[in-house]
Amino acid sequence: MLIPNLTLANHMANTWKVPTEQSWQSVAQDIAPRLSAGMILALQGPLGAGKTTFVQALAETLGAKRTPKSPTFSMLRTYAVTHGVVTRMLHVDAYRIDDEADLVALDLDAELSDGDAILVLEWPEQVSRWLSKRKHLTLTIEIAKEGRVANLQK
Repeated sequence: MLIPNLTLANHMANTWKVPTEQSWQSVAQDIAPRLSAGMILALQGPLGAGKTTFVQALAETLGAKRTPKSPTFSMLRTYAVTHGVVTRMLHVDAYRIDDEADLVALDLDAELSDGDAILVLEWPEQVSRWLSKRKHLTLTIEIAKEGRVANLQK
């Protein structure tokens, strides 16, 4: 079953300039209220753009006690959070996924259907077909002269 992407309200900021690592905190604070149980936040950007740094800021904003580490080799890490009914943040790095079938072992659909988790997905372009069938937001991070620029899209 196809689930449409979330439509954002027009009054919310969708583009942020991120001149320092500390600036990710304000981006996370703006995005966190837009996340609800079962949602996927896809993070796009080149190596070194700040995807994992953003995940750390988001986890802190959501009330995580542990600081996220990149799940590049483990593919999935789970963090306890306190964001309304959301009590778990799943963090997946799809960089090393060669075939979308590799996601099956992670059982992400079941994890998200429990009603208490969100998924933050790095390198969504590796699993674009899988992602296109699920409700998600995409945060694209670009490296610019003045720092980073992050753009949130439905």
